[in-house]
Amino acid sequence: MKRNTFTIVLVSENREPVTVEFSIKEIVLACVLCLTLISAAVFSIINYKSLKTQHYQLKNSIELLQQNLQERETRLAELKDKLESQKGTILLAGASQDSLQDFSAKNSEDILIQELEVHPVENGLLLNFHLINNTQQDKLLSGYLLIIVEHQSGDLSKFGTFPKSELDAGKPLNYRLGDTYAIRKFKLVEALIKLPDNPVNYNKIKILVFNEDGDILLYNSRFLDW
Repeated sequence: MKRNTFTIVLVSENREPVTVEFSIKEIVLACVLCLTLISAAVFSIINYKSLKTQHYQLKNSIELLQQNLQERETRLAELKDKLESQKGTILLAGASQDSLQDFSAKNSEDILIQELEVHPVENGLLLNFHLINNTQQDKLLSGYLLIIVEHQSGDLSKFGTFPKSELDAGKPLNYRLGDTYAIRKFKLVEALIKLPDNPVNYNKIKILVFNEDGDILLYNSRFLDW
C-alpha cells in the first residue's frame, strides 16, 4: 500500500482478491463534489420556493390591478354616458318664463307641422298633425320629437308630455327621450297625452323637433283656446 492512499480489498470465495486504491486527493475531491451537489440541490429548492412565492404575490397584484382597471373603465363609461346625455338637454320652464322661446328664431325650413288638431279626451289630450319633410330633394330627415302640454298654473308637476317623461323644476330633459322619426315626405303623428288635471286647465302646447345631433329643427308653440 502506497503512502497517501486509501486501499480497499474486495475478497470473494470464487475469485482472487481485488485491490482498489484511492488517493487521499481523490477522496477529498469526491467529498467536495458531493458537498457541492448537495449545496446546489438545497439552493435550488430554496430558490424554487422563493420564486413560487413571488409568482403567487405577482399573480395577486395582477388580479388587483385588473379589478382596479375594470372599476375605472366602468366609472369612465358612466361619466361618458353622463356627458353624452348632457349634450342633448333642454331646460323646461313654466308658462311665465319660457326658456324655449328663443328656439323659434332657429327654426329650419326643412321641416313643417301642418293640420294640427287637438281633441280633449278622458284624462288627456289627443293630438294629430302631419310632420312634413320640406326639403327640395326629399332627403331623409330623422331625429326626435317632443310635445309638452303646459298647465295654466305653471306647475311643472301638472305638465303633460309625449313621450311620457318626468319634469322637475330646474332639471333637464334629454332630447333622446323623444319619439323617433325618419321621413322622406311626411309622417302622421298621433299623440295621446295623459294629463293629471282637467284638459280645460291647460293653455299651451309646445312641439319640438330635433335632428339626430340634438340641433333644434322646429319649435312650435301654440295657445289652447277652449
